[in-house]
Amino acid sequence: MIGIDWGSSGFRAYRMAADGTVLERRVAASGIVSLTPTDYAAVLQQQIGDWLQADPAATVLLSGMVGSRQGWREVPYAECPASLADLSGKLCPVELGGGRLAHIVPGLSCRNKDGIPDVMRGEETQIFGLDLAGDVTICLPGTHSKHVQIRGGRITDFATAMTGEVFALLSSHGLIAAMLQAENGPDLDTAAFEAGLALSGQPDGLLHHLFSVRTRRLFNELSAVAATHYLSGILIGHELRATAWAGKVVIVGTGVLTMRYRKAFAFLGMDADVAPEDAAATGLYRLGLLTARRTP
Repeated sequence: MIGIDWGSSGFRAYRMAADGTVLERRVAASGIVSLTPTDYAAVLQQQIGDWLQADPAATVLLSGMVGSRQGWREVPYAECPASLADLSGKLCPVELGGGRLAHIVPGLSCRNKDGIPDVMRGEETQIFGLDLAGDVTICLPGTHSKHVQIRGGRITDFATAMTGEVFALLSSHGLIAAMLQAENGPDLDTAAFEAGLALSGQPDGLLHHLFSVRTRRLFNELSAVAATHYLSGILIGHELRATAWAGKVVIVGTGVLTMRYRKAFAFLGMDADVAPEDAAATGLYRLGLLTARRTP
């Protein structure tokens, strides 16, 4: 089994044994933003050609933005509610060369109560790599954070928050950016971060709360670094307070951002577990088992 998580900026490949054990990992900066549709097969040969040659019968699955409109081939989303079997039934084959095929995972779509569509590509494979028994809410922090509801082992609905992108824009452009200082290392100014979380629960709304980053700097209530963490707390606090949580909460991710979200959940009075690493590999493996059974 070969599974690949192919996103906008990165390429992560997993070579797995028959029991799902990850034998080898490879990471490259070959995200889809730098590729054209004719590049993908060549990039695969460059990155994992030896894997493909060593096991010509291995199932090859590709997940993430590789199946988007800007990717190798646009694959229609599977609609929620969706199970792992639903994804397996909507895989899209692509030619690797020499008659060999890989299959692109479709991603998922849903509509909120107002009928507005939402989408994900790649996160679904991470989610199906988890233990989904009972009611579970999954939080996937990132540029576009996802909050996903699981019922009966199926993804029933989800919501996307552009928290990471908004933080990046506010930190690099405009009036607020001039008053901030980039974070150095993983250390968090907990007091400033929690002050932002607390403010997110007050009236007046996000836009007014954001202006307080400037005014608290003007009145020397925050240092430039503390103001950066304060801004992070405001945005993450608004994101989490806007989400309907049910059942146990699991955060999928690694590194500093994951720990920051866990602190935010704790501040809001909710316990959140952190998912094991390689959830994407596990999800791809489980999907690969179903795919192999469907393939003559």
